[in-house]
Amino acid sequence: MTSSINQSGSERISITEERIQAEFEQSLPNLGYLCASSKKDDIAPKTKLDIPLWLADALCRRGESIINWEIPKIFKDSYKEILEADACSVELCKWNQYFYELGLRLPRTTTDDNHKLAEFLLEVFKSRFRIIMDSEQNPFSTPLLRGQLSTLEKKLLVQGNSGKLQLLTWLNKGVKHIETSDVIDNIRKRKRLVV
Repeated sequence: MTSSINQSGSERISITEERIQAEFEQSLPNLGYLCASSKKDDIAPKTKLDIPLWLADALCRRGESIINWEIPKIFKDSYKEILEADACSVELCKWNQYFYELGLRLPRTTTDDNHKLAEFLLEVFKSRFRIIMDSEQNPFSTPLLRGQLSTLEKKLLVQGNSGKLQLLTWLNKGVKHIETSDVIDNIRKRKRLVV
């Protein structure tokens, strides 16, 4: 992917600020302030909190199990069934504007779970990509489509439009400025000499 599709710093922050539910397996001293309803200084085991993705990821990377986290509802089976039925009719931006990015940034648990989620995201993207490309090539496409797209899909739509305009500009200039390369001319001369 090109650099303009890569995430900016503010987008990375927005993605990792998404909250996921976590249950703490161990007592964490001096972090009681994370639980607004608690007056204790420590987080007790079995405490459930909604914590930002960046914190959950950091707590999962450690060698020992500090938290068990729950996958966000948009990646659960009921939502997957909706996307498998017809991903193109879903307004992903209402579920989460960074749908794909969030799915790829979820804390690493087992490689099987990560692999399945990555495959699922790829299938959703492939089915929606066709609609994006058709919309971009259709001069009478409706602007309603943009409201259904995630941030990544909107960026692809803008880049596709930019590429199409560059191609049309180049085609309108004509081919009168294209000249044969010196290397090709020399190859032709050598072939004549060999014959």
